[in-house]
Amino acid sequence: MKKLCGLTCSVLLLAAFLAVAPSGVVQARGIVSGRAFDSYRLPNTTVPTHYTLRLDTDVHRGVFDYTGNVQIRINVVEATDQIVLHTLRNVITNLQLRNSAGLKVAVKNHDRDIDKEFLVINVGTTLQPNSGTYTLEIDFTNSIDRIDQAGFYKSSYLDDEGVMRFLGLTQFESVDARTSFPCYDEPGIKTTFDISIVCGIEYHARSNAPLRGIQLLSGGKKLSTFATTPRMQTYLVAWLVSDFVYEREVLTQPQLAVASWAKASSAHLLSYSVDASTRFMRAMEEYFGQRYSMSKIDNVAIKDSDYSAGAMENWGLVTYRESAIFYEPEQGEQRQVGVVTIVGHEFTHQFFGNLLAPKWWSYLWLNEGFARLYQYYVGDISHPELKLRERFITGPLQTALRADNSLTVRPMTYYTDTRQGISRLFDSIAYDKAASVLRMINYALGERTFQKGLRYYLQQNKDHGVVEESNLFDSIEQAAKEDAMLPITLSIHDIFSSWSNQPGVPVVTVRRDGDEFLFTQQRYVAEEPPAEPFTNAWWIPISFSTPSNTVYETLPAFWMPPNVTEVSYTIETAEGEVVTFNPLSTGYYRIDYEETLLQEMVQQMNKDHTAFKAPARARLLDDTLNVALSRGDNYDVILQLMNYLQKETEYVPWMIANDNLRHMQAMLRTNEQASRLLQAFVEKMATPLLEKYGTDSGLGESATVQELRTIAIELACSASQSCKTNAQSVVNSLSRSEQRYHNTVDGALLCHGLLQINVGQRKAMAEEISHALLATAGDDIFAKQYLEQSLSCIGTDKTMVQSYGKYLFGLSETDRSEALHRLLVKSKVPLEEVLQSIDSELSLRTSNSIYHNAVPKVLLEVARYVTEPAGMQLLNSLTTAHAPWIGSEIVQQLQANRRWLDRNAEPLVDALTRYFNA
Repeated sequence: MKKLCGLTCSVLLLAAFLAVAPSGVVQARGIVSGRAFDSYRLPNTTVPTHYTLRLDTDVHRGVFDYTGNVQIRINVVEATDQIVLHTLRNVITNLQLRNSAGLKVAVKNHDRDIDKEFLVINVGTTLQPNSGTYTLEIDFTNSIDRIDQAGFYKSSYLDDEGVMRFLGLTQFESVDARTSFPCYDEPGIKTTFDISIVCGIEYHARSNAPLRGIQLLSGGKKLSTFATTPRMQTYLVAWLVSDFVYEREVLTQPQLAVASWAKASSAHLLSYSVDASTRFMRAMEEYFGQRYSMSKIDNVAIKDSDYSAGAMENWGLVTYRESAIFYEPEQGEQRQVGVVTIVGHEFTHQFFGNLLAPKWWSYLWLNEGFARLYQYYVGDISHPELKLRERFITGPLQTALRADNSLTVRPMTYYTDTRQGISRLFDSIAYDKAASVLRMINYALGERTFQKGLRYYLQQNKDHGVVEESNLFDSIEQAAKEDAMLPITLSIHDIFSSWSNQPGVPVVTVRRDGDEFLFTQQRYVAEEPPAEPFTNAWWIPISFSTPSNTVYETLPAFWMPPNVTEVSYTIETAEGEVVTFNPLSTGYYRIDYEETLLQEMVQQMNKDHTAFKAPARARLLDDTLNVALSRGDNYDVILQLMNYLQKETEYVPWMIANDNLRHMQAMLRTNEQASRLLQAFVEKMATPLLEKYGTDSGLGESATVQELRTIAIELACSASQSCKTNAQSVVNSLSRSEQRYHNTVDGALLCHGLLQINVGQRKAMAEEISHALLATAGDDIFAKQYLEQSLSCIGTDKTMVQSYGKYLFGLSETDRSEALHRLLVKSKVPLEEVLQSIDSELSLRTSNSIYHNAVPKVLLEVARYVTEPAGMQLLNSLTTAHAPWIGSEIVQQLQANRRWLDRNAEPLVDALTRYFNA
């Protein structure tokens, strides 16, 4: 809800802003430069050493303007007559500079460089290094009434009496601290903060550090003052002004208060997140040999529709979507996996990202790669019952391999300095590929040595607190040399930089001559490689396993060097033994077996697949199928290999198989013959799985069983009368609102049931879902989520409830991916209608809308489904209008889609036809 004064207030703020913000590029007139700023990086002739920030808010009254005062102690690094920092949206009402004696230093004026978001303060004298500390004090006004869900902004909820209650929260990563207060807003600049916040007496303020004291003020307000923070970067500064309640647990030895906060009506959903937080925190501290830096950490639950970030690791004040950390026992283990992994991700950041900050965004993977890896690996220690380690293979590793297979993908370490460019670094390469590479090095050195290296990394760098990749390499190398886990001629710098500083993933081709195995490597791409050969090459840890030799199952038998034509390695095998390479999916590379080796493995898989461990079966499926799809051949062997799935009952292989089958369904959906044959094959493979697990969920079932049942329903329900009947009954229960909590099995059955009903029933169901969504209380986020997910399964009638564009932009990235598959593949909604709806939705929004940051991700996700000329033309036009900076990537994806079809559709049809005629 927006207050009536919102537009007027915004206009006044804009007018005030323009009054002090002349357009154009500011000239750097100081000692240092004398030229226009030619970089988006601060000149850093001055650096901050401490901030004292005070804010005065009235959010408790529904008033969204606020005033602020920031005092920044600064040191001069290089002689200059300018102080340059960041500001955006702040209306500066007063500015003064004082020297270390407290005397005013003359300031000529202050200007703004609009493009670079700089505040340029021209000083009346030359500031000299080593001349003592200066204090820059700025009074400013701003507003939380903004629609981009960034900076300091407002959220709201309805209380039990139906009254709208407002709150203010922050989301500063990556470059939005500057939109809430003037500051040096770069990740490598760390300093301390003293924060104090004025709010209504019925409300309370929280910030990074523990509360130090409260002072009552006149007018029904109070001042909350917080302890000094550790040295930290601006994007981690955070505060919350709300009337939320909390559940808390206080740990001892050492003391740590762990709390989760939410609106009062949701307080009963917080217990599990507190328990998960305490267990993960203590496991993390022990694993890394490092205590958490403060005496408290808060989790804050924000309404999903008001929090596009998903979650944010602010030091001591972590924020999440409500659906990410709320939990009730009826929801079972699947929800527990979600809570533990998201809490684990953000808590891992308290060390990797917070304690150790990246020198620049180029090294974002040093934050996100560690957080992605250890949300699973420390989570497996804190919550062994959830079996999180095996989920890494089906989650981040699989996502990385699919993201890293294009010609235009970037390397892990990648420089950019624009707002837009920095935002785009938060991708699967920074998260999933980095985690997969770190995990590979962990296994290659042995976990004990890698863990030791990470302890060195934390201890050796925490005082300075700013790192780049070479710091990590130094620490790991020290541990590896001490433990003799690396050949003497090898360097971690050489090994690791071959993965971090070049794009792509390698494919290792293996052929056999007796007991001699010969290996070559090249870069893998999901389509035919370019005419000009790739120059990419890596240090690759080659692991293998045989029934009689598992010594090198995770440890490398040898390191395959880059830029070598072929490597030979002898493996003695008994008669009939089959060798598998990268058997536990610990390496970040694909394996391409020569024909005779592959035939041996296919025969073994169909004879007795349990001769290979589940991760080895998954790796063989994924690598062999993807290599075949990139070449457009060998499909008779591929179908023989996949034929074994009729006997597969384990989680990891089926998750990997499902990912590949869904991709093939998406690509072939416009080819009627190919789609029909593929569907028949899929149903044949998955029907035994459906017969094993059925459609009824049992109490206390593991998450893996639930997910296997979900896969079976999604792939084979059409071929099972009992499944179709149960799906229809779930549709009926939806209209009767018989159930509050739903798992993925319910969602799969509901979707299939909605796809079965006729046009008239579908229209009626769309109306029922619409009414149910309107009636759903704000507290019942899971019921609402279930209803919203069902919209992707009612075809074109979904538009009776909500446009495709608005629907897709309102989803999280994971939910959006699933919704697109259901819309375009299962419901067969015309792609052009979805694209036109996205275009219409974007045309209604301003550039500072929350949609703006999501546009590239949505368009790139949709691009994976575009295979026909009409859709390609429409998407290109849409991209030009709304996100031209990703135009080349869109074109590359569309070309890759077309080539995929040209290469694979006919051979797949022929192979499937032969399979069914055999």
